[in-house]
Amino acid sequence: GIYRTEKDKGTLYELTFKGDTKHQFKKIVLFRPFGPVMKVKNENVNVADTLINVIVPLAKRASKFRQFMQNFREMGIQQDGRIHLTVVYFGNEQMNEVKSILENTSKSASFKNFTFIQLNEEFSRGKGLDVGARFWKGNNVILFFCDVDIYFTAEFLNSCRLNTQPGKKVFYPVLFSQYNPSIIYGHHGSIPSLKQQLVIKKETGFWRDFGFGMTCQYRSDFINIGGFDLDIKGWGGEDVHLYRKYIHSNLMVIRTPVRGLFHLWHEKQCLDELTPEQYKMCMQSKAMNEASHSQLGMLVFKQEIEKHLHREKWRKKKT
Repeated sequence: GIYRTEKDKGTLYELTFKGDTKHQFKKIVLFRPFGPVMKVKNENVNVADTLINVIVPLAKRASKFRQFMQNFREMGIQQDGRIHLTVVYFGNEQMNEVKSILENTSKSASFKNFTFIQLNEEFSRGKGLDVGARFWKGNNVILFFCDVDIYFTAEFLNSCRLNTQPGKKVFYPVLFSQYNPSIIYGHHGSIPSLKQQLVIKKETGFWRDFGFGMTCQYRSDFINIGGFDLDIKGWGGEDVHLYRKYIHSNLMVIRTPVRGLFHLWHEKQCLDELTPEQYKMCMQSKAMNEASHSQLGMLVFKQEIEKHLHREKWRKKKT
């Protein structure tokens, strides 16, 4: 469930429960106008026929794409099944490897709902997502803007369906971002498997409440709002610009943490060609991605800690 409080009205609660069948849900909306709770709505919601088009912009990173496709196959194809994948690829380097991974998954999983678009130009996340969204020629569809280093669950895909509504609602989930596993599990001797790492604890990661890149909205709303600002190049900025457009529109923006959406750790490189503002944003993101404040502190003060332990050991020997 999610809730929203408006200072001059009260609190609105949206509660979603599993229904009688696999794809059916019951949604209850309650309103508390700074007084007794009032029932606003009680309805059955069927998402069996609601398709999601996952759009992934990509350049190189074939090994990460292989990992992404393992997740996509398990959660998107096998568990969910109402999904389309659009890959917008920039350049030629590693393109054949990426296409081979996509085609092998298609054959082995009997999955044909995918589109591969190749652009001979410099990588731009906003341009890739915009091209992928506009390329769709079918009926109105939910667009899930996704990155190659994202892990999602089938439960998240249903959250995407339940929190979007054409002409009314767009969904901006807050995802859980993984810290550097080599720092988190460095003292364990070995790093656990990926699925064992996907635990929501303050020691393993943080809620990326400053990130607006992973979002679900209907294609019609994206087109009507004007899409991305294509003048923004490289890393960062285009997602915040789109978010601000939705905030200032008549659409309701649903912004809430979700348990089934993870940003997997990877080394972040901040390129010299970024604008000063983009470079600063990139470095701030890089710092937050490594470890918690206390864990980074243990690394920074490692020598002092070791000296202290050595002195303690020496005192005990003397006594």
